[in-house]
Amino acid sequence: MKTNRIACRNLSALIIVFLCLFMCQACSKDTPNSNTVRVQVETNSDEPVRIYGTKDGGETGVVIKNSYDKTFELEGEGFGIDARCKDGNTLITIKVWVNGKLKKNVSGNKFVTSGYISLL
Repeated sequence: MKTNRIACRNLSALIIVFLCLFMCQACSKDTPNSNTVRVQVETNSDEPVRIYGTKDGGETGVVIKNSYDKTFELEGEGFGIDARCKDGNTLITIKVWVNGKLKKNVSGNKFVTSGYISLL
């Protein structure tokens, strides 16, 4: 009889511990990890530049002339921005801010990539 009570108490305590663990695990990812990202691309000519990696660009990218400045919300661990121009003399500058902090500032001619930008 005593062993039956001890077994029930131990089983009850074990069930309570597991329920607490499951509840804590379920609450840990309730808030989405959304980041405010601002992308600014500037060129020194009127040549068209195609930008890849922005939220509104899709697979074909966005074609701009002179400048591009967009702010959007992004989830995930990271992303990258590429800018391409057929003219080798066009200087392209990419600046990326994540949550108000400047994360990347790169410049180059014809093809420029920001590389991987971590959102964490």
